[in-house]
Amino acid sequence: HDDNDQFGGHDTGSVAWGIDATHGLRFTTSVGTAFKAPTFNELYYPFYGNPDLRPETSRSIEAGVAQRLSAWHWQLSAYQTTIEDLITYDTTLFAANNLDSARIRGAELTAGATWEAWDVSAQATVADPRNRSSGNFDNLLPRRARQSARVDLDRRIGAWHLGGTWIAEGGRWDDVANTLHVGGYATLDLRAQFDVTRDWSVLGEVRNVLDRAYETAAYYN
Repeated sequence: HDDNDQFGGHDTGSVAWGIDATHGLRFTTSVGTAFKAPTFNELYYPFYGNPDLRPETSRSIEAGVAQRLSAWHWQLSAYQTTIEDLITYDTTLFAANNLDSARIRGAELTAGATWEAWDVSAQATVADPRNRSSGNFDNLLPRRARQSARVDLDRRIGAWHLGGTWIAEGGRWDDVANTLHVGGYATLDLRAQFDVTRDWSVLGEVRNVLDRAYETAAYYN
């Protein structure tokens, strides 16, 4: 139960179920509801905030299957979320605004393995985020990529921990009307950690090693 002085009381909940099967398989499903009040910036930040915003409410359902073996594991999940009064940036108002209704469907595949001294993990996501409001019905929701992927590779060599992360995201629309497109991108990050003693270590990171220029919102590098 959320008791919000500005937006009143809201009850939410969730329930999940899972069962183990042979060969390390596990099947799961869950349903739930959520409540999200607008942030202070979304309400009042100069030239962005909208004091008339309503809180978001949503309902979600998810089903998945996973398998864990001695040297590797994987999981596949599919989900659907319906949202009422989704809070998003509206370029026609130059301010945050509510969308009456939205629906997001998607699937996510994750996998990981240990091979000799290497640890590798990967994730791929496909999504279909749709506006279900009148006026822009069935348009894609702004600032949400439909495809994304990530790969992490790490290795330990004595006192050193070396690793890298590759992230890729597809293009997206920046506006509710789907007229302003923002291109996809991929970045590579590298990291190294040295254990000085048992209790102390030094970590260094270089992000976006290839110096990729990209945006997740139009005109905001």
